[in-house]
Amino acid sequence: MRSWYSAQELAGLPGLPGTARNVKAMAAREHWEGQARLGSKAIEYAFAVLPKITQEALIAASITEEKSRTVVVSKSEIVKCDTILASRLSEDQRSVMTARLAFVREIERMSQAISQQRAIDSLVALAKSEQLSPYLTDRVQRANDRKTGDRSLSERTLKRWLADYRKEGEIGLAPARRQKDMSIPVWAASFLACYQRPTKPSVEAAYSEFALKHPAERPSIHVVRRFLNKLSAEVRERGRRTPQELKALQPFKRRSTKSLFPCDVFTADGHKFDAEVLNPRTGKPYRPEVTTVLDVATRKAVGISIGEAESTIGVMDALRDAMFYGMFAMFYVDNGSGFANDTVREVVDRLGGTMTHALPYNSQARGLIERSHQTIWVNAAKKLTSYIGADMDKHAGTKVHRIGRKELRETGRTRLIPTFSEFMAGVEYEIETYNNSPHRGLNKFRDPLTGKLRHMSPNEAWAAACAEGWEPIIAPSELLNDLSRPQVIRPTRRGEITWAGETYFLDALRSFHGEEIRMAYDVRDASRVWVRTLEGDLIGEALVDGNASDYMPKAMLEKAYEKRESGQMKRAVDKLETLTGKRVEMIAPTTAPSAQLSAEQLAEAQRFAQLAAPQVPTFELPSDPTARYRLWNQLDARLTSGESLNPEETQWHSRYPQHPDFMSIRQMFEFAKQASA
Repeated sequence: MRSWYSAQELAGLPGLPGTARNVKAMAAREHWEGQARLGSKAIEYAFAVLPKITQEALIAASITEEKSRTVVVSKSEIVKCDTILASRLSEDQRSVMTARLAFVREIERMSQAISQQRAIDSLVALAKSEQLSPYLTDRVQRANDRKTGDRSLSERTLKRWLADYRKEGEIGLAPARRQKDMSIPVWAASFLACYQRPTKPSVEAAYSEFALKHPAERPSIHVVRRFLNKLSAEVRERGRRTPQELKALQPFKRRSTKSLFPCDVFTADGHKFDAEVLNPRTGKPYRPEVTTVLDVATRKAVGISIGEAESTIGVMDALRDAMFYGMFAMFYVDNGSGFANDTVREVVDRLGGTMTHALPYNSQARGLIERSHQTIWVNAAKKLTSYIGADMDKHAGTKVHRIGRKELRETGRTRLIPTFSEFMAGVEYEIETYNNSPHRGLNKFRDPLTGKLRHMSPNEAWAAACAEGWEPIIAPSELLNDLSRPQVIRPTRRGEITWAGETYFLDALRSFHGEEIRMAYDVRDASRVWVRTLEGDLIGEALVDGNASDYMPKAMLEKAYEKRESGQMKRAVDKLETLTGKRVEMIAPTTAPSAQLSAEQLAEAQRFAQLAAPQVPTFELPSDPTARYRLWNQLDARLTSGESLNPEETQWHSRYPQHPDFMSIRQMFEFAKQASA
């Protein structure tokens, strides 16, 4: 068969005009796909665009031409062809063919001394008298390939086997078998439309719906089941599973990491912990979000971060821990909001690495980090009584939930839900245990203690790479801290910068009034920011409320928590108002112990607490600048004499010399002292 035909070759065929000119006119009218024939001006037309009746005529002509062609094939080629065809036989067909071939070979050996007819008669007589050799006796029944009781040899059968062998080789001895009918019935599409749904209906439910919609073409349910059994699992489950779940039934490619060195590729992902922990801020149960950074070559967990949800702050926190082990070349992550953002991308670019995102709905490509969640965090969660995973017993989980909430309401604490400090201690233990446990994805070596072969642990794989001469690229801590600080462009006014609801002050910014500067902030410390010019030159550190008398900064994490709580409460109120149709107001509850006291008991407890509480002197700052300067001298004298200051006094004493009033008043006092002298 050819794929292209000229108008001269097509003229006169069924479905086409009788002349080449009319064929060209028809091709131009119906816009057939054509190309110029090499070495000629003739136009060839594709086989696919021809009418169906013309295609059938061309196929029939090619078959007739193939049958009439005489081909001379050597004996070696025949044997090779038989081997290829025999390899396509089933095991049942191959066993029958081998048994029949044993009798053919036996006749050929006997024919060297006697005639072929006498050899056949001798075999038949020996079979009837049960005097065949044990080898041939075992193959009589299999060679006959019958289901009846009579399975002896006959002259006619042996001659037929000889004729088939001499005509077609050993493949001619194989019995024919009925192949499965893989044709698609006419009702298949209608039934599959009822069966292949995400709700995963049973065969009976889908058949009932199909029978109501198509009563005329309804087969029996047994025919439907046999049809479904013929389909592959992938075809049968298409439509019943999402494309992501369907990949569990499809072939895949394994990624080898043997050619990688440590720090070549870091991969990271977030995981919602499958157990409840007491929130350190609210005291209420919640499920922490754990962000893990894994080194692909050694499977070592190099960085973790704990938060309430996957966020840029959590990713930056985990990435900072990971970079203390070495600078990475590639950062392989998913498309989550915590990774696919400009802040993380800027830090990766400044470090000289490359961030690569996996394809959507393709979590199988990041199997290393997904499996680490099961190994580390799911197993850790199952050690806690507050585990709420899918395989947790329903009644036991409900009982733990009810008892834990009751203890929290009555006493403010519970023995069933771990505190955050207990959880963090467990996190450190699990990470250390994982990094020191053998990993089946790593190479094997002989244990120096036991002398047995086993897989390396992540720490051992890391040490082995270092022993081979690999060295990590470690950046200075100052540079590392600077690079891991996100940067934003902010305007400055009169030495102040506003960011995240806080005001930062730096006296050196007076020269940049009204201009934009580059500001870097630390996700763990909101008391200061680092100010640079747009060209990147460092100006200095701006302190929160640096030009105010006192302040109480909030960390970036606390700001994120408050924003999250506010959004959750607003959404809860909106949902209640939608359900009830009435206005709902949120009232902050009192603490659990005091909520159980009566009004008289509460008043008495408050009065006793006021009497018992030690009277701590408060630090009051004078409003007069001169009095503030004298107060600073008093505090300085106390420090010089070795006396300790409280935190408020220490903080104000260290910051007040940066205030403009300090220098002017000091100069005034020094001038007065010189004048009196």
